[in-house]
Amino acid sequence: MDLRRAKLEQGFSLVELMIALTITLLIMAAATTLLATSLRTRTRENKRSEALSDAERALSMMSREIGNSGYGLTSNGIAANDSGTTSIRVRANLNNDLFLAASDMEADEDVRYVLQSNNRTIVRFSPLPSPNGTATVMAYDVTFMQLSYYDANGVLVTDAAQYDRVERVRIEIRVELPATMGTPASVVGLVSDVALRNAPSTLQQF
Repeated sequence: MDLRRAKLEQGFSLVELMIALTITLLIMAAATTLLATSLRTRTRENKRSEALSDAERALSMMSREIGNSGYGLTSNGIAANDSGTTSIRVRANLNNDLFLAASDMEADEDVRYVLQSNNRTIVRFSPLPSPNGTATVMAYDVTFMQLSYYDANGVLVTDAAQYDRVERVRIEIRVELPATMGTPASVVGLVSDVALRNAPSTLQQF
């Protein structure tokens, strides 16, 4: 038998096999690490996008319902006892019922928005359906929400007893966005100035 041919048919030595296996494992480990990093980055980016989108939707809904506050009523609809800098309760008579009592209330005619700072959420409360009503989390990762109330002259109203003079409500929200690869954690501020359609100066027009 040809010695050269016999040597070629011997295959890999144990050392060569161990080296090849080690290189393969290193490549697989690097690929796994890269994939895991990519998935973590994508998850954080999705979380950032969702947090911002939720806050924008919450602000839009708040603006709409606060703007309609007092519709069909003889006041601006702000419930002073349940409103302040971190919460607001508004009422409306959306169906223009002739007499609006508590028993006549329908969905979305009495709502309250509250910042729950302990879990950083904005929650929408409604007494309907009875008897327990509903509580819906509108936005997560909210680190700050402030409501400011202004009269017809643009003067800040701080006394809840004077909320019946309010013509405009300013909503400020701050959302904390987590860090991602190459992007540090950040806080985004959203602001909405809402004119009440049934403010004292326009009450008779609608």
